[in-house]
Amino acid sequence: MILIGSCFGFFFAVTPAVPFMLLNRRIYLRWCSFVMGYHLLMITCLLEDLLNIKTVITGDDLTNNKKRSLIILNHRTRLDWMFVWMLHSRYKILNQLKIVLKASLKHIPCLGWGCQHAGFLFLERVWTKDQHTMKSIISYYKSCQTPISLLIFPEGTNLDDNTKRKSNDYASKQTTYNRPYDYCLHPRTTGFAYLLNTMRADNMIDNVDDVTIAYEGNFPVTELDLLKGVVPKVVHFHVKRYPINDLPQEDEKIGQWLQDCWNEKENRLKEFYTKNQFDSPSKRFNNQEIESYVRFQRRLALILWILFILFWSYCLIAYIKIKLYVLIVCLFHWVIEAFANGIIDFVCQLDENYRQTQRTIKRN
Repeated sequence: MILIGSCFGFFFAVTPAVPFMLLNRRIYLRWCSFVMGYHLLMITCLLEDLLNIKTVITGDDLTNNKKRSLIILNHRTRLDWMFVWMLHSRYKILNQLKIVLKASLKHIPCLGWGCQHAGFLFLERVWTKDQHTMKSIISYYKSCQTPISLLIFPEGTNLDDNTKRKSNDYASKQTTYNRPYDYCLHPRTTGFAYLLNTMRADNMIDNVDDVTIAYEGNFPVTELDLLKGVVPKVVHFHVKRYPINDLPQEDEKIGQWLQDCWNEKENRLKEFYTKNQFDSPSKRFNNQEIESYVRFQRRLALILWILFILFWSYCLIAYIKIKLYVLIVCLFHWVIEAFANGIIDFVCQLDENYRQTQRTIKRN
């Protein structure tokens, strides 16, 4: 359902907005973000109502505060980003949620292409390239006057025995090393500090949201585990919000702040896997009005996506023009991939050229 919904959403909901890349990029980004947000909401219905995965939320209550934020999350499995949508559906920010992903994912047909249209940030782990990419896409968000919440995994990869050993070995050689970690990896500070200060300089951030995720029962480590039916019984989230004005501005101090957060996160996770809870039940999020609203919205999203898929499935089977349209869309994106490294790079370059033209006009 996730794969089929992604493909049909990409072809028949996202791609028709492509002309607005030239006409009005603000409308283009907001429309693609809306489609992506509604698709993510549909997925939360599959997770919570079909697979019966429960959520427990503790910490700061952000349900009525949809401010622009940089979200930092520990990376326990390769599928953390999917489960965290259940949290952010309650915060009603799925439309503005963007995720930092590795660059290889952007080239996956339909899935990766759709994430590019929605404005996700793809990094190659080559600092000279990633630095320009982060600056370019934050400027694109600002130009589109679009509020965003950007999710990043500062650890860089998910936790397993191999990555834990490498992370502890690397951290032990740094002057800031304090101890080995068992429940998370040591965070990478350079990219986080640059991203934070870039968003701050462009006035694109209000808060940093520190989210800790943990699982009760078995949980999928890879996509194959999910296909085999391995799902957690309960996903626990602990949320802590930091106003941007409370954070330091120097890169070195930001790096130390992030390391302090992860040291606290390691302690929190160690305690969780002893007690199977972050805080006492009395401190858990328990707003039944919001729970009822979100339950209705995600079930409505599932129904609408099913109807959407059925309608376009019929059209795809019945009309040769629709088959031709799908072929043309694929060819267009393959050409963009070959000559512009993807649609997100292409639209960011268009936006940068537009800003340069406007600056030239003002000077003259």
